[in-house]
Amino acid sequence: MEEIRKSSGLSNIIERRFYVDVELRVDDEAEGITGYAAVFNRYSEDLGFFKEKIQSGAFTKTIQENDIRALINHDPNLIIGRTKNKTLKLWEDDKGLGFNVKLPDTSYANDLKESISRKDITQNSFGFQTIQDEWSQDGKRRTLLEVKLFDVSPVVFPAYPQTSVKLRNGIDLREIDEALIRADRGNVIESDRSIFDKVIEIVNRNYEPITEPLEKHSEPIIEPVDSATLIRARLASMAIKKYF
Repeated sequence: MEEIRKSSGLSNIIERRFYVDVELRVDDEAEGITGYAAVFNRYSEDLGFFKEKIQSGAFTKTIQENDIRALINHDPNLIIGRTKNKTLKLWEDDKGLGFNVKLPDTSYANDLKESISRKDITQNSFGFQTIQDEWSQDGKRRTLLEVKLFDVSPVVFPAYPQTSVKLRNGIDLREIDEALIRADRGNVIESDRSIFDKVIEIVNRNYEPITEPLEKHSEPIIEPVDSATLIRARLASMAIKKYF
């Protein structure tokens, strides 16, 4: 049986995921759009150094407690609905996280409706913060157990986390992942120390943590994180500096 490692998640990072082959359509009866923002129990494509799936029920708490927005392209200036005023409805079923948005009578919402009708826009995305997750022992598979949802969003060009395959100085992310696995098992080799030094230097130079309290989670959403930021979180969670 494969071992797993549970964690409290990447608590100060906002991530985004998208789905291509899920429902997104105009719902004339409800005067809006409907679809699925997430699918349960299906592994993603390679996200840079791991694959990921969402466990059923991961959104249960957040959709009951939080005021979540529906945006276009994750742009807080293009809001089309929110749960607080019941213009955005969210639910979980066997398939995943479903949503329905009653669109406002604005130019950008009408343009969105037309674009979805024409199937120019066919993809959904969601922004979230991990509350609890678990990793396989080899670090190559992640399961999201509970998340805090920020927004659901029809998107034109979804962000692909797997496109960031190298850091600017040429460090290969797979090399970092392999080094992390060795460090997690207490088998650090000399070349790993050099890799960690470079990663920590880059992180310290470029990373700015989220400072707003979680209760204000529906404020404007920052840009999606890439694989390097996820690696930063794993380094921090493992207290990797103890190996130096």
